[in-house]
Amino acid sequence: MNNSTGKYLFTLIQSYRSEMRSAIDAKSLNINAMHVQCLRFIAETPSCTANSIVQGLTRDKSQISILIKDMVKKGWIEKTANIADKRSQLLVLTAAGRELIDKVRQEEAAVSKRMQQGLSEQELAVFQNVVQTMIKNLN
Repeated sequence: MNNSTGKYLFTLIQSYRSEMRSAIDAKSLNINAMHVQCLRFIAETPSCTANSIVQGLTRDKSQISILIKDMVKKGWIEKTANIADKRSQLLVLTAAGRELIDKVRQEEAAVSKRMQQGLSEQELAVFQNVVQTMIKNLN
């Protein structure tokens, strides 16, 4: 067993995060990784509620509540009535939120392309299988 796996994985994650933060100009937008995860989740989840995010991202309810308030304040999402359940509200991206998540997706594609340079399709498939197995082993 190679004890360097964790070191390499940590370095890869840090490099990827740094590249993404720079690519989307995260500092000036005042956006972090949880914002991105949450925005992506809202964009991809029909009839998204705060509880949907809590369950989907396996995060603490209070953490998601604070994040939602922040994103509403920043104008990235808005709350609308949930006719299926009056106790909750639906979360939808605003035009600014859609623009932001589109920019994130474009930059993710560009960073991923750079990161995958020099790797064959077979190598990428093996990498994805290995990462999926590691994630499964930790969950």
